[in-house]
Amino acid sequence: MLKRILAILLCAVLILCGTTACKPDNIQYPSEIVDPTQQPSEPAPAPKPQEGEGEQTPDVSLPQTPESETPAPTNPLAAADFTPSKDVASTLTAGGIIKPGKAAHDLKNRTIILYTAAGDPAFSYVNQEGKTVTEWDWMKQLAEAEGFMLKLYRKSAAVSLKSQRVALLSGQKLSLVQMRANDLAAGLTLCRSAEGFLDMNAQTFGISKAVLKQSGYKLFAPVGQVQSLWYSAALMPADTDPHTLSKENKWTLDSFKTVYSHAAANNALPLQMEDELAWATLSGVSPLTLLEGKLDSNITAKATRDVWATLQALRGDLPAVALAADSAYDLKNNNTAMAFTDTPQTAEGSSYRYAPLPALKEGTAGTVTYSGTFLGLPKYNTEEEHTLAALTFAELWCNRYSEVRAGQLKALGTAGEDYVNYINMAEQNGHLILRDAAIEEKAKTYLNGLNDKTVDLEKGYKETQDAIDPLLDRYNLYY
Repeated sequence: MLKRILAILLCAVLILCGTTACKPDNIQYPSEIVDPTQQPSEPAPAPKPQEGEGEQTPDVSLPQTPESETPAPTNPLAAADFTPSKDVASTLTAGGIIKPGKAAHDLKNRTIILYTAAGDPAFSYVNQEGKTVTEWDWMKQLAEAEGFMLKLYRKSAAVSLKSQRVALLSGQKLSLVQMRANDLAAGLTLCRSAEGFLDMNAQTFGISKAVLKQSGYKLFAPVGQVQSLWYSAALMPADTDPHTLSKENKWTLDSFKTVYSHAAANNALPLQMEDELAWATLSGVSPLTLLEGKLDSNITAKATRDVWATLQALRGDLPAVALAADSAYDLKNNNTAMAFTDTPQTAEGSSYRYAPLPALKEGTAGTVTYSGTFLGLPKYNTEEEHTLAALTFAELWCNRYSEVRAGQLKALGTAGEDYVNYINMAEQNGHLILRDAAIEEKAKTYLNGLNDKTVDLEKGYKETQDAIDPLLDRYNLYY
């Protein structure tokens, strides 16, 4: 009983101390005490927004700061002070798109085996000493910097892909397959999906997510390597700027006709373009693409035939162009209005801008097509550690390639916000055409009808598809 009475007296003393006499004047208790290792199950409501502000939902797991202090991640290649790297390392760092494996997936003490096409490298840049560093020089310098062994085989462009096929089928453990844009249909037969190794929600400024998705996660490509319409601002008619119109989805075949006619009236070449297949993307699909993992053709699909018919009618109404026989026509010569290319040659002091191919009708976006060089994981080398090393190499390659591309665009006057707009156009409006020379040759006669109104395209599509189908079947034996 005595113990009980003492306990009651002690509690009374503690209560009294907690209210008045025992509380120092300089102590300020927090309004809410939360265990720092725990998340509150019911966070306090956000402050009511003032008039004119939108409602906000705070992230209770992070300190809240005003929106102006938490901008979206800035693309380093679009920074105001961006200067292309002159070293092996890129301005871009790994963005987390490649998931870590069981072992460290860096390159140290690994071996990277790669074939590449001789001739033009995928990219090159000028180093601190003013010397040109090619893609292949960069690979060797990267190997030295990262401490891995590089086995690089350079073959002629005509046999590079065939050499890789032979190497894989004979048991050589290639790290990656490299291919050019005109070899994609055949090149993909040697590649496997990297989807299981990728976090597509991760931020990356160097790897094209659009190319990954359109290729079934088989192809790695830099960001912004596309063919688009480059044009000379001085040769555009008044109040008709393709770049401005395209941002408002008003760059259409009608406005294209206005630009074309204006150039013809001024004895300039209206358009420099050899890639008829690219126009098929105006249908909303690629003319050569993947369907359920297999190579598929839309060259004579109904939607594409509508595009061909529209183009045939348009070209029949375009004015004739009087070109001088002894003149070379190009953007750099200031006598060409538009050129569909990835990197136009330009003249000093002239102004150039870019736009997609014109849309069929107002309210829809035009299109661009992916170009350049691509990497893919080979089918017959599935060791996880080797795969992770190969993917790390692919990301470094894409980052360096993307930075070189950003430097090219900056030299063309496309930098900062304009660079971001170009990248958005490439990722959102870009189409991957799985090109094949044999298939395009079969379609050549059919596509010649775009410039000849007397050709019945609707009548000829069945014959063209019958010629293409056996080639698709042959490829699909290996997809």
